[in-house]
Amino acid sequence: MSVRPGNLPPIQDMPPAGGFPKIDHVRKFPTRGPTGWQIWLGATLAITYGFIQVGRTNRERAVQRMEERKLRYAIAPFLQAEADLEYIAREKQLLKREAEVMKDVPNWQAGKSPYISKVWMPRMNKMSQKVS
Repeated sequence: MSVRPGNLPPIQDMPPAGGFPKIDHVRKFPTRGPTGWQIWLGATLAITYGFIQVGRTNRERAVQRMEERKLRYAIAPFLQAEADLEYIAREKQLLKREAEVMKDVPNWQAGKSPYISKVWMPRMNKMSQKVS
């Protein structure tokens, strides 16, 4: 065991007269930025606005596509008539060329299908493109 040096009384730290000052245990932070509910509200509003804009854009696009489709339907008969005229002119050329090439073959009829079928089929494009 240790021996106390001398016969002095023990020294003990004591509080100052009147006590220590009170400790402020409440934490006080400065407010930085929006609160949680404000962030949620802002995000909700931004997302809602975005969905509304997407919906408007989709409706506008649908109207625009419908207008384009109606225009195409309106001009389709004219384009088909033009294609039919081109087909008739090309078919006349092909029949004339076929009659010229096959003139020496007996009983050959230009334009008659060599296949036995009651279904009318237009000539293939590759065949008609070769002749010029």
